[in-house]
Amino acid sequence: MIRALLIDMDDTLYDEHTYVLSGFRAVADAVKQRFPGADPAGLYAEMAAELEANGRGRVFDAALAKAGISPQPSYVAELVEIYRVHKPVLSFWPGVSETLAALRHDYRLAVITDGLGVMQRNKADALGLAERVDQVVYCWEHQAPKPDPKCYHQALQALDLNVDEAVVIGDRPDHDMAAAAAVGCRSIRVGTGRYASAGCGGFKADATVTDFTQTPAILRDWCSGAMR
Repeated sequence: MIRALLIDMDDTLYDEHTYVLSGFRAVADAVKQRFPGADPAGLYAEMAAELEANGRGRVFDAALAKAGISPQPSYVAELVEIYRVHKPVLSFWPGVSETLAALRHDYRLAVITDGLGVMQRNKADALGLAERVDQVVYCWEHQAPKPDPKCYHQALQALDLNVDEAVVIGDRPDHDMAAAAAVGCRSIRVGTGRYASAGCGGFKADATVTDFTQTPAILRDWCSGAMR
């Protein structure tokens, strides 16, 4: 019988891109404070354009240069830290809040999230996860980035449940589905966020849904099948 859901956070429960943009706004505001002549709206637009064109590697350097500000490594490092520690305003994907509340009636819920601890904690706080699930586990704080199964086993131990009673839910095959395979439990892939169209990379989920709100139906089917 399924008793525990081990759920990913970024791009599974909310759009992680909104966190990135929130960080860009915080950085643009910080630059304005240091350089009063800077245009924060223009800086934000440049960061977003650089991200879209070339990825995350040199977003702040490019935006500063466009604004006529020398992208000194020490100042860029300062802006990176501002990005990492900023307090975002985030919202769940539509219907996720209600789905979590419904699932919690029938299952123990643990969020297992990957990434720098301070960033992931700020995201979880912004979403109010502590009040919505039974526990939140931060993989990097345990030196066990996904797909390392360590934090999944820790979550199950804390919930006093077994591997065969758990389902992993997430968006990334190479992280979430691979972790499920390493743990030895079933998985549901959620088709939202940056990896929605990515191939399975050899880590095929037991079920795939368009978004998180469809997971209860899959779980009901599995549970009813187990009872027949």
